Amino acid sequence: MGDPAVQTRLIVVGTLLAAGTAVAADVKLWDANHQYTEKFYSMRETAWKNRADCTQVPYGSTAYEFTGDPILEGENFWLFLHSSRHDAVFLYAKADEEGTPSRHNELYRVYDTPNGFRNYGGGSQSCKIITNTADEIEVASESITYTRGGHETTVATRYRICAGKPWLEIRPVSQADEQGMHGESRFVLAPEAGEEEADFVDDSLRRPGDYVCRVPERAKMLLDLIMDDDTIWVLACGEIGPGTRLNWPGTRFYAGNAPGGWHAGWSRVGEGDCDRVWTAPFALFAGKPVYIGVLRIGYWHYQRVSKEVFAGKPVTVAWRVAYTRQIKSSPFEPGGEWRPLYPGKWRLITSINGKNHTVPITITEEQTEATSLTFDSPAGGWLDYVLFYLYDRTDETPEEVWTPMDIHRQTILPGDGN
Repeated sequence: MGDPAVQTRLIVVGTLLAAGTAVAADVKLWDANHQYTEKFYSMRETAWKNRADCTQVPYGSTAYEFTGDPILEGENFWLFLHSSRHDAVFLYAKADEEGTPSRHNELYRVYDTPNGFRNYGGGSQSCKIITNTADEIEVASESITYTRGGHETTVATRYRICAGKPWLEIRPVSQADEQGMHGESRFVLAPEAGEEEADFVDDSLRRPGDYVCRVPERAKMLLDLIMDDDTIWVLACGEIGPGTRLNWPGTRFYAGNAPGGWHAGWSRVGEGDCDRVWTAPFALFAGKPVYIGVLRIGYWHYQRVSKEVFAGKPVTVAWRVAYTRQIKSSPFEPGGEWRPLYPGKWRLITSINGKNHTVPITITEEQTEATSLTFDSPAGGWLDYVLFYLYDRTDETPEEVWTPMDIHRQTILPGDGN
């Protein structure tokens, strides 16, 4: 256990991630010195409010015994391994220079019992430090044990963060089959997973309640578009090996449509109530780690267009902010102009006559000032809406700006970042 005499009691201060810019910093492991056993969602109202009481675990110490709940501080996010049995552990993006936690992302860890029950692991009842350096922190965590359907479950996983990396690694240890997250998005989006490398997109409002979206096996990642915090959660995992027991054969990713689920901002885009969302996308462990990337502010855009278009003819969209509330640290005002903040390889998804089409678009540094976009329509008919998101980098993309493909290269591709 670390000697309290040499521990430095600090106010938890995060790194900068505003408008996509981050300052490289060491990763840190904190002891909240309090166990938060009640039901809550906001870290701002719990550990963050009491951050002056938090203690950084000294680097090099792996035998440290926590007095309170562990908190892992990544490059642009927090992972809160709280001790509340009511919900799974929470991931939060940093929302400003001080590191204020944004809206929660509940990280469901799941064990599918042999007798057909789906058991979730709530909170953390014990944590063991595996690695604790400025470059890398890894903590093993056991969920709070409970019995359901006559089967005792303690989901055990390991959480790893690395300096300068905008992603969290989650590795299965025991009774861990799937990793989900509280996505709460209108869209399931898997880049290049459709036919002829088009994107796979599923709209919750075009599916009945309780429908299960099975993402094609060729998907390399799933992008979760969060309206009320202007965030992309990037869910990634490797290929499934032979003989893996699957609930949904033929897919690594799936999501359930939830009637009456929290709309997470999708009811505040001027289109009436969004009465169902994909409430929780899941990835299968299959004995391998799952990764969750964090990209916040300006990485994606949704806009209703509602006009007739003609195949091969130019279409111009004047960008406007649809969400009616101000998002912390966002340079965009509700109802005001929008623009792509970062040069790079973007992908435009057009919904024409109920069918989705993907248009790759390169945004140059000069075009990051443009508040409209002109493109040739991939089909003729009624253009309902468009989705637009940064996918990969070009030579003009700043080094400190991450893309979903950067996260894929650092985590899934062999030899990169593992």
